[in-house]
Amino acid sequence: MFIVQSVFKGKGYRDCNGTFNEPKKIEDIDATENVPMTCRGFSGQTMAHKKITSGGGLIMKIASPVHDYNGPNSRRWRNVLLTGIAGAVVALGGCLSDSSGSGNDPNAVATLSTVPDNLSINPTGTCSMAGIGATKLTADDTVTILDAAAGTTGTGPTDKAYCLVKVKVAQAINIWVAMPTSAWNGRFRSEGGGVYVGSVGVAADSVRQGFVGVQTDTGHTSSIPPPFPALLDGSFGMLSPGVPNNPLQTDFAYRSEHLMAVIGKQLVKAFYSQDPVRSYWYGCSTGGRQGLMMAQRFPDDYDAILAGAPAIHWDRFQAAQIWAQVVMRQELAVAGVPGAPMLTAKLNLARARAVATCDAADGVTDGVIGDPRTCTYDPTTDANITNSACASTDGTCLSMAEATSITKMWGGARDTLGNLLWPGFERGADLNPMAGATPFVAPIQQGKYWVYFDPNWDWTTLTYANFPTWFKDNIAKVGPLMATQDPDLSKFRARGGKLIMYHGWADPLIMPEGTTLYWDDVNQTLTKASVPVDFAKLYMVPGMGHCSGGAGPNSFGQGSSGAVPADTTHDIFRALMAWSEKGTSPQAIVATKFPNDVVTQPVQITRPLCPYPQVAKYKGSGSTDDAANFTCVNP
Repeated sequence: MFIVQSVFKGKGYRDCNGTFNEPKKIEDIDATENVPMTCRGFSGQTMAHKKITSGGGLIMKIASPVHDYNGPNSRRWRNVLLTGIAGAVVALGGCLSDSSGSGNDPNAVATLSTVPDNLSINPTGTCSMAGIGATKLTADDTVTILDAAAGTTGTGPTDKAYCLVKVKVAQAINIWVAMPTSAWNGRFRSEGGGVYVGSVGVAADSVRQGFVGVQTDTGHTSSIPPPFPALLDGSFGMLSPGVPNNPLQTDFAYRSEHLMAVIGKQLVKAFYSQDPVRSYWYGCSTGGRQGLMMAQRFPDDYDAILAGAPAIHWDRFQAAQIWAQVVMRQELAVAGVPGAPMLTAKLNLARARAVATCDAADGVTDGVIGDPRTCTYDPTTDANITNSACASTDGTCLSMAEATSITKMWGGARDTLGNLLWPGFERGADLNPMAGATPFVAPIQQGKYWVYFDPNWDWTTLTYANFPTWFKDNIAKVGPLMATQDPDLSKFRARGGKLIMYHGWADPLIMPEGTTLYWDDVNQTLTKASVPVDFAKLYMVPGMGHCSGGAGPNSFGQGSSGAVPADTTHDIFRALMAWSEKGTSPQAIVATKFPNDVVTQPVQITRPLCPYPQVAKYKGSGSTDDAANFTCVNP
């Protein structure tokens, strides 16, 4: 589909490169003029559209105000149509087709131009308020450039100087765009945040690698003073007791991330006099959810997305994060007094026994459970550690009630009939973040400020009996805005997008089976619609915790640059870039384990991460610490 934008009242239009142009009335266009065409639509006011068809297919869609201007048979409309058809190839150049694909073919995919490897672009603008700071930016509300100043990521050999432009979009979205002042690699990269975000900084690691780096506070700052981390404060979701803060919730859910692309790309154009050759999303946890939200809701914003441990099903998994505490209060109760949390040593004991029992199931004994879904270890039947005489103060054993509690934590949140509400954490994951002496704060914040809008809501009122109601209340109040679980990614695929997800099997904060459930849902949905899932891959990481860490190999380019070689074999983001820019589909990614996760130490173990559902299998000879001695196979 070709799109001609004709926009009035100072709004202008964007050409195939995203350049903003002055308004042009339809009567000013004739058949000899090159008509600017946008490939991704107009990011401004909603316009009425006229569709011009030929035969059964849509030739182009013309955006204009509601005025008819003598209808589609007028000379002015015919001239636009003729010009658009005659100049389509030239005008569109290397830009994208409409994100819905070509015609009625569900397999049609827009072709993105290949990108040179070693671009080195210097700015044409100046880093000052009088220079880049004077850029006129457009968005869906008032935009203000707060500051434009030079900075540097440090003094090391890989550090770079940058121009930092601080932007505020009403109501209160702060966006910081850091642009290298020399040797820009031509790429744009938005960095996602964590939990409830609430702060913004310089995207230093992106800049070090030559990217334009963008961050946002997602539209709010923490109302609780330090040392309480800003990212754990969800109170912005409530305007006043009983009243949700819908605008700030929306800004957090998706608007701020979309505006990172809208604002950031305008500044790139102004500073370098050209558009990014590729636009990437890079994030884990909340950042993973944000990336998937862009693929689902704004498929044209980013060419490729890396989404780690994605906090999708935000309504469900955060409701289930309090399950471990509810279990202990119920199972460890004495004479009607709710039970207290177990000792850390007891939780660690059960985890160690599970790993020892299930470690060798994948053919290698390495202290890691390859696929914990295959592990059925039950401490209630393990007489080596569980006995009726075990005291609550003894960290070397479990009572039967304690063993039952841990088994129920692994088994996931359930209703009183035993029906699964949400998966639990896997055997091998650290249970302390959820079952420790202090409950994890995120579900409590969600209950107070997103579900019941009552800052005095008390999580200790939750029991086995009312937990299903709590779970349903979260789905009803939080799900419509925050769930981020739409499996129909066909528009993202059709516009040429590429997606890589990853998740650690030992994640102690976000249940990894939520990600595999979403992956299965995407595959089923698209397959049913005859759309190939050839644009997305999932990598499950044995033994890795939340985004990093854990007992298994856990460094593969998903963290700070420089830890592993920046190539498509060891660095998952470089593999994503090669997929988007060269069409090279990634296969196994080599993950590295450093001693105590200190990346300056010699490599301890390497192991292939296989595209899900494949798993790494030892070939039977050679060191089990070397990825070369493993192959990816179907389970």
